[in-house]
Amino acid sequence: MENKNKLSLLEEILPVMNSVKSPEELLNYLIDRYIEITGALTGSIMIINPETTELEIKASRGLLSDKTTNVNLKIGEGVTGKVAETGNSLLINDTRSIDYYIRIREDLKSELAVPLKLENKIIGVISVDSDRLNAFTGEHLDILESISNFVAQILKKENLIKDLKDKLSKQDLLLKISEILNETFPLDKLFKKIMKELSETIHIERSILVILDSDDKLRIFDGYKLSDEAKQRGIYQIGEGIIGKVYKYGKRIQIKDISKSKEFLNKMKIWRGKGKNSFFAYPIRYENKNVGVLSLEKKYISDQDFTETGEFIKLITSMISNKVQSYVQTQREKDLLLKTNIELKEKLLEKESGIIFIGKNKKILEILDTVNLVAETDASVLITGETGTGKEILAQLIHYKSLRWDKPFISINCASIPENLLESELFGYKRGAFTGAVKDKKGKFFLADTGTIFLDEIGDLDFNLQAKILRVLQEKIIEPIGSEESTKIDIRVIAATNKDLKKYVKEEKFRDDLFYRLNVIAFHLPPLSQRRDDIPLFIDYFIKQYNTKYNKTIRDIEPGCLAKLVHHEWKGNIRELQNVIERGVILTKGNTLDSSVLPEGIAGETLEKEDLFLEILEQEIKYAHPGEIYKSIMGKIEDYLIDYALIKTNNKQIEAADLLGIHRNTLYQKIKNKSRNIE
Repeated sequence: MENKNKLSLLEEILPVMNSVKSPEELLNYLIDRYIEITGALTGSIMIINPETTELEIKASRGLLSDKTTNVNLKIGEGVTGKVAETGNSLLINDTRSIDYYIRIREDLKSELAVPLKLENKIIGVISVDSDRLNAFTGEHLDILESISNFVAQILKKENLIKDLKDKLSKQDLLLKISEILNETFPLDKLFKKIMKELSETIHIERSILVILDSDDKLRIFDGYKLSDEAKQRGIYQIGEGIIGKVYKYGKRIQIKDISKSKEFLNKMKIWRGKGKNSFFAYPIRYENKNVGVLSLEKKYISDQDFTETGEFIKLITSMISNKVQSYVQTQREKDLLLKTNIELKEKLLEKESGIIFIGKNKKILEILDTVNLVAETDASVLITGETGTGKEILAQLIHYKSLRWDKPFISINCASIPENLLESELFGYKRGAFTGAVKDKKGKFFLADTGTIFLDEIGDLDFNLQAKILRVLQEKIIEPIGSEESTKIDIRVIAATNKDLKKYVKEEKFRDDLFYRLNVIAFHLPPLSQRRDDIPLFIDYFIKQYNTKYNKTIRDIEPGCLAKLVHHEWKGNIRELQNVIERGVILTKGNTLDSSVLPEGIAGETLEKEDLFLEILEQEIKYAHPGEIYKSIMGKIEDYLIDYALIKTNNKQIEAADLLGIHRNTLYQKIKNKSRNIE
């Protein structure tokens, strides 16, 4: 095209330059005009990166895409690098004559390069290239230098505007965060809202909020853009890694490139080493105490951005510290209340007569483990087992370990009340409902409201009455006899029976729908004959109980007497054993319970010691897991001997060791191991 004079070009270009919306748009416009003005084949605008001090292409035409993205020139390298180094323009009309010329395209023969100067500081270089020799003139050079001065001023203005926008954007972000903090959001929701704002404004990649747990480990309370699996992996000891050190010493740690940090543990397994990411970890402090750690990850842009981001996160951390402290304090109070609640329940459990569930038998321990899992739910429970196996004691244990522990526990034996009276006992009645109903009566279900009702011997329940029980379970309402109004109740139902309800269902003696409603959680208590290893525990417990009741001082049981008690079949199970021990305590004159005080049916039993031992051994083998028989049997024998010796010597370990004929240190270690196994 025909060259225009310098003034007319500036009059044409400057208004457009001042109207562009961004530096990127400005540079792309300029490179097009430079090529048009000079008749060049290719061109580029390169800006010096202040962090790397290298020239990076920001706009180009006619270059291959891979060249555009991958070529970074050092200051002093090639024609463009020389211009950046000296600040002087270069007009090269034959590139073959320049030994430092870097050839991007083989057909390029001429190059014109002028510096972008801002207050005597070189910020970049504009260059154009041609496939012709002597393609550029002094007039081209003069025009490009004039335009470049204006470009530098506009870029300065744009950068100032960008900085101002960033500051305004951050101010708006602080206002939004303040508004979020003024809301009554739970901490996890509050954290996510704030992190979402940070992601949209300063472009964080991900973040975590870490809080010290009750077990003195730093765990991720919540994370932004993290999977649940990653959160679960993020557990730190105090002082471990960056997170642990920040919490321990209360000082922030900022890392420009986490791929080069030895302290960055990558416990969450989310960092793959791609790209240059910065990491910021700040202590959350409240009243000079560390209450947590906030850490964020962000792509590294520049030193300036790194510094500004760090200062901004520091401000955010101080803003959320009060909320985090409130959460931590609340959790500690909850933990304390929970601990106190558990202690109160245990004390209440001990205070209530008979609510001591004794047993070290494997099946019993499995039952207790399940009780701990289901007690705090409202699931219905069905307990089966022979008469006297402790079904009501287990029901009470479940109630007192539940969230209803301080509410009523109402028990009713469905077999002990005549059928014609049982309905009124369960549901109550209104005055005048039938002859003799002279006043209102509240039923067991009403009395159990908010608590637990225990329906013992439910297998004996009348078939028609079963339908009414089912309705209570399904609809949680009751209707007293003679009333037209329903009453809403909130109860947990625990039922028990010594009958085979599955068989009763098949014989249509028990409703299948009621059975499945009750049988949500099922426990079967084995008879005492299948848990003989628990008999010495019951004997010891009942002796202590009746010592207190009858002001006795029995401390021992004669071995032959113990053997007979362990060997007896106990058709009445624990209840029968309890009655026998009560009788024995009453009749014993000295400090030792012996066979003379046992009922004739037990005292008169003659036992071959070897036969008795083999019988007990066979029972143990029957219930031991394959591969664990030796360990299980020998362990129980050893436990029995230790228990016997300790009972015999009133828990005096030195005397117990002498009684067993083992060294006292050996006994100490075995007792220690025994306690550890129980735990």
